[in-house]
Amino acid sequence: MAFNSQSGDVATRSTIDSFLRTPPNGVRPAPPELWGFGGLHGGLAIAAMVDAMAASAEPTGQTGAGAQRLRSVTGRLHRAVREPFSVAAQTDAATRSTRSASARLFPSADEQPAAQTAPVAPLASATSLFGSDSPAPAPAFAPPFPDVPAWHAGGLFNPPPSFVPVSEFYELRVTGTNRPFAGGTDPSLTAWVRLTEDDQPPGQLRLLFLVDALAPSISAVLDTPQPVPTIELSVQFSGNRAVSPWVLVDARTAASGPDGWVTETIQVWGEDRAHLASATQLRLVRPLPAP
Repeated sequence: MAFNSQSGDVATRSTIDSFLRTPPNGVRPAPPELWGFGGLHGGLAIAAMVDAMAASAEPTGQTGAGAQRLRSVTGRLHRAVREPFSVAAQTDAATRSTRSASARLFPSADEQPAAQTAPVAPLASATSLFGSDSPAPAPAFAPPFPDVPAWHAGGLFNPPPSFVPVSEFYELRVTGTNRPFAGGTDPSLTAWVRLTEDDQPPGQLRLLFLVDALAPSISAVLDTPQPVPTIELSVQFSGNRAVSPWVLVDARTAASGPDGWVTETIQVWGEDRAHLASATQLRLVRPLPAP
């Protein structure tokens, strides 16, 4: 079964909610209000592919969204997604406890040139692993919860929609003193984040968006806004579930160099301090366009 978002009335859904509710085999829009830096927000593009990969189990009789939950996903964004698109997904291998799937995101047929003869290159691709719980649980370990105040004590700090259009649909409350493009010395950002469309705890599709909701952590040591797009995002889920709409996202630059490539690590916790997900993100600092 598909990993659809929480239920709600059609007339009151936000744009993100409507996007996540598109049937996995349907054509999804990529409206400018859902863009991050120059194209569809990366977390939403990967969520669309996860939804299709979850649904790909149905023809084989494996309804893995219940017994086999999403455990990890790695998505690669090859080009900016700016037009309506569809997703092709398949199950690659299945065992009694795991299922591996892959997906590719293509421009919809209406967006392709009429005289197209060569294979259409995907705009993005992803692989995922779904798995059931083990009867022999491992000892419990998790990243320690940071020493930060509760969400209501954080400072409201949302990027302007003119710079990051999709920021209109979430609330971000920062902790500490680091800010994007403030020329600091510590390449990290920590903030409480929630979607503003309702008060539901985020499911896995929404969580994929929230994992990637902060500005690039490297931006905390840059003094000029510039593009730092996501090239690859890998997310591993702990199996815990969020208990409220608020999640704490801690993003830190683990490595960067003069070639422009940035490796970022991300941890996410719920309001009850339960660890929800770990992620690694590969970014590329791009030069500012010539004036």
